[in-house]
Amino acid sequence: MRRKKFCTGAVMVACVLILGGCGMTQKEDKTAILVSDDAVRAYEMTQVQSGKLQKTKVLVANYQQVKSENMSFAVDGRRLSGVYVSVGDTVTKGTLLAELYCDEEQERLASLEYQIKTQEMKIKHLQEQQELELAQLARKKPDMSEEEYRRSVLTLENEYRLQTEDLEDMIYIERLQYDELFQWIEGCRIYAGMDGTVTYMRDTGGSFISRAGSKVLTVSDSAECAFLCDDIEYAPYFTQGESYVFSTSTGVEYETVLKEIDEGEGVLRFELTVPQYDMTLGQRVLYSLVLEEKEDALSIPKNAVHYAGEEAYVYYFDEAGNRQMKKISVGLQADSRVEVIGGLAEGEEIILR
Repeated sequence: MRRKKFCTGAVMVACVLILGGCGMTQKEDKTAILVSDDAVRAYEMTQVQSGKLQKTKVLVANYQQVKSENMSFAVDGRRLSGVYVSVGDTVTKGTLLAELYCDEEQERLASLEYQIKTQEMKIKHLQEQQELELAQLARKKPDMSEEEYRRSVLTLENEYRLQTEDLEDMIYIERLQYDELFQWIEGCRIYAGMDGTVTYMRDTGGSFISRAGSKVLTVSDSAECAFLCDDIEYAPYFTQGESYVFSTSTGVEYETVLKEIDEGEGVLRFELTVPQYDMTLGQRVLYSLVLEEKEDALSIPKNAVHYAGEEAYVYYFDEAGNRQMKKISVGLQADSRVEVIGGLAEGEEIILR
């Protein structure tokens, strides 16, 4: 019975060992697969390099008229009466280009003008009447005492003076009203402020309602053109009077001179050093502006750097061939590379991706 128990126990131990052995083998196989996957995975490597780094900004400029005037109505909430030009039309200074409906105000203006002229005629008539009565009084002077004559003249002059002053006061008030209304009506009209060409017109369809100060038309002088760049925030990187080369997307280059930095209009004006008579308006050109650069700086590609909050790190393989992580310190963020200021040495290999 003891031997049977022993044999039974031995069998159980053997089973446990066999089962245990099977479990260990499965675990080792699983670990081996993970290692195998990591080993066969393809990694692209790169090296830490030393050289010039540049951070640039591509600015866009367009060939446009230098002198232009944006025009708008000065009155809100009015419908359009008429637009008398189209884009491309040539106009002269003072030409009426567009106007709003203001018929009632124009009738009121005409009425005030008539009233003013009427009051002025009344004043003229009073002056003539006064002169006539003074002449009649002079003929009666021999029959009057000197004191009586002077008193009569003074009474007559005072009477006409008061009537004239009343009329002049009315004219003064009416002229103020006239001038105010005239200016309002002028705000319903747009006149060309310069000789040039209409280069912009807002949609003036049936639903148009005026908004004071909102651009409706632009007149430009095509006799003087330049490359205009509206990236005015980069003005500190330029020097007025210096030469700069712009290029088209196809590589055609144009040498220019910075003639003006217009803070008010928010543009940089670059003029061609050599006139290009076949240049078309709207020609788009580019300029690569160097914002910051460093010589002999250690750097790696941007896509090799990973970030965790404010900390930067890269991946590399250790001597055993295992992938590891290393923290680094970075500096200038250039166009396609990042400056390395700590954590890596020149020639050191890291994982790109």
